[in-house]
Amino acid sequence: MKRFIRTTAVVLPLFFLAACNPSKAPEANASTATITASPNPVPVGQGAGTTTITWNTGDGSAGQVYLSKEGGPEAIFASGTPGSAAAPWIDVGTTYEFRLYAGTEHAKMLAKTQVKGQK
Repeated sequence: MKRFIRTTAVVLPLFFLAACNPSKAPEANASTATITASPNPVPVGQGAGTTTITWNTGDGSAGQVYLSKEGGPEAIFASGTPGSAAAPWIDVGTTYEFRLYAGTEHAKMLAKTQVKGQK
């Protein structure tokens, strides 16, 4: 009987402590940022090919899309909440990376996608 009382005296407070401090699970409706290119890969004929970049920050806030060609420096491509823009200058064999950043600070990258032109 003493063993039962000691076990209960230890377990019961732990049960109440756990019930009062539930672990925080990720929110079921947590947003996810996305950036896509369509088509991808980009068919290229006589001239340059065209793809449409579509982005969404996932939380309704503004975002900026930057472009890096062949791993070079980034340049602003587009911005908005959410949005899409055509990239009508895709060349065969060239890799382009489109990176979505939160807000206008160009500090927090949310998502990225690579695009390549092919014959």
